[in-house]
Amino acid sequence: MLACEPVTVITTDNQTDKDVNSIFLTTSQLAAYMTAIQNNAEQNIFIIDCGLPLRHTERRIQNSFLLNVNDKISRKRLATRGIKNFLANTQLDRLNQNEIIILYDDTIRPTLSCANSTIPMQLSSSMKCVYDQIKLYDTNKIIYILQSSFDEFYQHYPSLCYISTSTDEDQPPSPLSSLLTIKPLDIESYQMSEIIPGLYLGNSHDAENINLLKQNNIQTIINISTSIPCYFENEKCFDYQQLPCHDSSSQNILQYFETTFEYMDEKLSSNKNILVHCQGGVSRSPSFIIGYLMKYHSKTFDEAHQLVKSKRNIVNPNLNFLGQLIQYQQILNSA
Repeated sequence: MLACEPVTVITTDNQTDKDVNSIFLTTSQLAAYMTAIQNNAEQNIFIIDCGLPLRHTERRIQNSFLLNVNDKISRKRLATRGIKNFLANTQLDRLNQNEIIILYDDTIRPTLSCANSTIPMQLSSSMKCVYDQIKLYDTNKIIYILQSSFDEFYQHYPSLCYISTSTDEDQPPSPLSSLLTIKPLDIESYQMSEIIPGLYLGNSHDAENINLLKQNNIQTIINISTSIPCYFENEKCFDYQQLPCHDSSSQNILQYFETTFEYMDEKLSSNKNILVHCQGGVSRSPSFIIGYLMKYHSKTFDEAHQLVKSKRNIVNPNLNFLGQLIQYQQILNSA
């Protein structure tokens, strides 16, 4: 059974209606976002906890800060002063520095019966107030909202949460400290990965290893880069397609999806094995394979991402690509 897709926010508030649509994230999608930034210091997201102060003190999503407007007086004060004058300077700096904002709280939202449901999913009063004030402050901010309560996220991803050691002597130490000790993987020497029969994901070294390519009967190579050569193009050994994409926060990969996925499906349907690669096979090329699985194998973003990750555990698309894949899922749902 397919899981429900991210759902476009539908609210009754006039100000919110004027804004661009927000996206509800599932627990696994938020976990994917957080995983994506752990090994890239240049990427960050600003996570705001709109939930209960006591729970935030004891347990919270890593690196989130509490914006407590759970009572009417606090919400009125925020609306009157504006978020610029409500936040501490360090918090305002983080808000200014990050384009992507994620809100969560303790609210259990209704489960939708299907992905295309138009039933409104109402925000809590505190989260709605925070959302509106951020949009009033900067309409360019991209706001994602955790679809589930914090407790559900914590149940599935405790390693991505902070747990206070002062409230319970039996609690394990903060998982953040263990994350900092993770040894970096040797990406360049990571072996080429077969994601589904005939579809391979690899790096630039795989693309120039003629023996490896022949051993796996590769006949088509999709080179997702601006600088890596199509090594055997002049020898007419392979069919090449090169997509000039950077691994950056501003790169639009959506523009290449439809034609590339159609090309991939045509080749695979003709029993021609494909290698999709970028520099390391970590961000750009996995994003395209995830999108292909969503388009031609009827998988949700969650399912496609988890499948690719299970076949190649170094997969780690940047936040920009993850956002575009979630957007692509909405496009597929509405088609």
